Amino acid sequence: FRLIDWMIRLPAHLEADFRQALYAYEEQQRMPYVTTVEQAGIDKGVELGVKQGEALILLTQLQEKFGPDSVDAYRERITAAEPEQLLQWSKRILSADTPETIFH
Repeated sequence: FRLIDWMIRLPAHLEADFRQALYAYEEQQRMPYVTTVEQAGIDKGVELGVKQGEALILLTQLQEKFGPDSVDAYRERITAAEPEQLLQWSKRILSADTPETIFH
């Protein structure tokens, strides 16, 4: 399918109809075709979305507990952190008296 898709370009109105028919067929057969490269992209996108969500939650918690100045001070560090670190900081915020105790 990938080879054919690469070799043959349909006019826009036909391509939309073809995709609709393909999605219906895949759903009916319960066998969507996803290449390993596509699946890797999907997985990476999901991972990135989860990380961004975790960072957003921590930034929101930080703002609620310590105010907007703390968010400005730590935003870059939070958005660059790995998921494991974000989880650790999210646990620390529950008992932290100052933002510094979360990150040190």
